[in-house]
Amino acid sequence: MGILAAVTPGVKQSISIPRINANIDDLKALCTINIDYYKPPITNKMSTMTFAELKNLKKLDPTWKLDLLCKVVWPVMKSHIPSWSGFMQMVQKREYPGQSAFTFLPMIDMDPSDLSCIYSTLKFICSQAKSYGVKAIVTFDQPLYWKALSIITNEPTTSELQSIILRLGGFHSEMSFLGSIGQLMSGSGLNEVLETVYSTNAVGHMMTGKALARAVRGHLLVDTALNALLVSMTFDIPLPDEEQYLTNEEHVQDMNQSFESNQIAETATE
Repeated sequence: MGILAAVTPGVKQSISIPRINANIDDLKALCTINIDYYKPPITNKMSTMTFAELKNLKKLDPTWKLDLLCKVVWPVMKSHIPSWSGFMQMVQKREYPGQSAFTFLPMIDMDPSDLSCIYSTLKFICSQAKSYGVKAIVTFDQPLYWKALSIITNEPTTSELQSIILRLGGFHSEMSFLGSIGQLMSGSGLNEVLETVYSTNAVGHMMTGKALARAVRGHLLVDTALNALLVSMTFDIPLPDEEQYLTNEEHVQDMNQSFESNQIAETATE
């Protein structure tokens, strides 16, 4: 089990490290985490665990107008505006907390999926957070996250592990979210739409959230196409048909070939 500590804003320290003659036993004693063996409870509280009530979805986000403006303007002035992420970065302004600093902590030479290894990791992180007077925020990948959640949930209310803020890693959160979209939209025709751009095997992985980069791009393409159709119908803006699109593509290719031939002619003249 490898452990990284992230501190924001980061602190840079310049410390001179003296040379010492240390053997392997000294290093083991210096960089050792106490192993606390975990005993599974008789009754598992995870079976009675319920999801918290979702936020009221009828309450609109205050930035919904910016999102709507970006979707309306994009089909009309595509070549003059940035993409959605760049558009939101232009209009949002906030203070930058500073670059984070990362510190490598001791490793535990055990199977990371072992419950005792996860339990020892949580205990060590709690002790470190307590010594610095902060609250521990721990991020795990999906398989370890579920086991860590089971350990914390079954701990008594007086346990120090109850103070841990447990989070699922960003990569696995996005995979889970994309997988839920694929599950809910199965049979809606989304697979067939994506297959116009990607192969059938690739779409299968995209709908389960495994092919993350392709899934994100594919969903953004579908979102852009649907919004372009809605804007066209709402504001009576004609969209270019397939023949016009092909004509424009051929025109661009002719211009590129003409530009390349002119460059070759100028080079030969010189």
